[in-house]
Amino acid sequence: MKLHISSELTTGQIQDEFSAEFPNLKLVFFSKPHKAYAGSPAKFMITKRETKVGELTHGKDIHKELFVEADMPVWQLERLLELEYHLHAQVFRRSGNTWLETSVTDDLTLEQQEAKAKDNQVHFEFVDPIDYREQE
Repeated sequence: MKLHISSELTTGQIQDEFSAEFPNLKLVFFSKPHKAYAGSPAKFMITKRETKVGELTHGKDIHKELFVEADMPVWQLERLLELEYHLHAQVFRRSGNTWLETSVTDDLTLEQQEAKAKDNQVHFEFVDPIDYREQE
């Protein structure tokens, strides 16, 4: 896939484009870099999807396409975003109803991360809830 990265785009637009190809993975941006195989502190997470890429690259004008292959390891994608686009990003993987930072499994490819997420999907069936509170 080609991931379009431009100073005028928002982080949300890039996230949506990435997730269209990998629906169980999420690209999350941060204001500070992280070390290889290490997580990023939540306090540096960019939470506003309206944040322009140009704000994160400190005004560097960027208009490029990044070729993202399914057999690309997570660490390589994160490294390319850092070196080529000055963007600090982490790939997160869906695990049931939770998103996990993939820092420990950065050697896995995007395709393997996607498969791992599919294996961990939780399917809920409706069951009458049980009330565990003390009874009167």
